Amino acid sequence: MLLRSVALLALLAACRAPAGDTASADTLLPRGPTLALPPTWRTMSSHEFELWTEETLPEQQATPIDKAGLRDLAAALDEMNLDSVRAAVILGRSRYPTSATILIRRLERRTLGPARHSDCGDTLAAAALARFPDPRRYAQRLVPLAVGPYPHPDLETRVECAATALYAGFDQCVPFLLQVLRIDTSAGLADARDFAVSPTTAWARGRAAEALSQYAGVPVTYRFDGPLASREAEAQRLAERLTLQPVPEGGTQDARP
Repeated sequence: MLLRSVALLALLAACRAPAGDTASADTLLPRGPTLALPPTWRTMSSHEFELWTEETLPEQQATPIDKAGLRDLAAALDEMNLDSVRAAVILGRSRYPTSATILIRRLERRTLGPARHSDCGDTLAAAALARFPDPRRYAQRLVPLAVGPYPHPDLETRVECAATALYAGFDQCVPFLLQVLRIDTSAGLADARDFAVSPTTAWARGRAAEALSQYAGVPVTYRFDGPLASREAEAQRLAERLTLQPVPEGGTQDARP
């Protein structure tokens, strides 16, 4: 991901609910005033953008965005650049239903960008959906982007879709995340993957470990650059913790009865 997007990711992810504290279906936030985007939202410095989002999109309310703003943000998501990351942050911190719709529709286009960093906005869009009230309402549409016959073609975005879906309780994403965790391990050689493995999977493996550990209620001990034996042991530990049978040689992942 783009280095300049790290602070924006932290700005959004820090607001995610604690592990095991997923919002219930009847959770509501007070509605704030409708937001009209300033013309400088794309060009202000990263520091100015951070201050503006924290002040304009407070945590204690859901902030609707006017139609012109939604059109601008949707267009920015399609650009697959740093403006896409800012758009995802704004929509995620809005926590208003129409903002979630924009994020989901973008992800459901299943777009594979031309460059390695093109997926920053989409990855953050998937993460943003975990912070809406009743995330399960939206995350159910992320499940087909994570598992099934037509997943998202970008691995990092697909992993984040799976992480948000798992956060909302859709445990059918666990086997896929375990496969990602087993990339470049001897245990992973038996996996029948439906995704290509590139030389740059460190972020995807680390994110899969975070999502699985959070769901299992255990500390994150996986290190994407750790020794092979340690990475394999952590994948096995999480598989057992999540009541999944280890994958036999040449077999498939099955849930325990």
